[in-house]
Amino acid sequence: MNKLFKFKHRKSLNQGFTTLEILVSILIALAFISVAMQSFVYAMGMKVQAQEKQRANQLIQEDLERTNVLASNIAVDHDNKCNPAAYDNRYAKELWDDLDAVDEPTVQLLKTADGPPVGKTLALTRTPVSDGSSTAPHRTLKINYQVQELDNSGDPTGDVIAQRYVEVIPDVALQCP
Repeated sequence: MNKLFKFKHRKSLNQGFTTLEILVSILIALAFISVAMQSFVYAMGMKVQAQEKQRANQLIQEDLERTNVLASNIAVDHDNKCNPAAYDNRYAKELWDDLDAVDEPTVQLLKTADGPPVGKTLALTRTPVSDGSSTAPHRTLKINYQVQELDNSGDPTGDVIAQRYVEVIPDVALQCP
């Protein structure tokens, strides 16, 4: 009878989890989920920035292609445009004048299917670069492209999203001696 009594009072090893063990496991799971969600939000932010930068570079590339078309369509003019001393009357200046007549493009980042574009507006700015170090300034047009976000009033705001420096030689300038 003594053995039976001890057997009844002996605790079973399969009682389940205690409340403390459950709370600790919930806290560990919550910590893991919060780190995973934070990483997810960070990755989405990086994706949006990459798409913005890609669209800005695409805007520069489109304008550069337009510049190349204009550079190949300049007519041959033997009006002293091959003379480096005639800096204001040169093929590169003529190309800049043609390019400057074309409006600098802007683009909306997001487009809705049935309404006007929404989201950030990106604007391209092109400026000629004249450093005076070129041996043939009449041949080469140096352009600095920048893309920035515009605010509601159309003024640039924030940092430069994309920037590129290019040199374009009009086709007819290659005929200069």
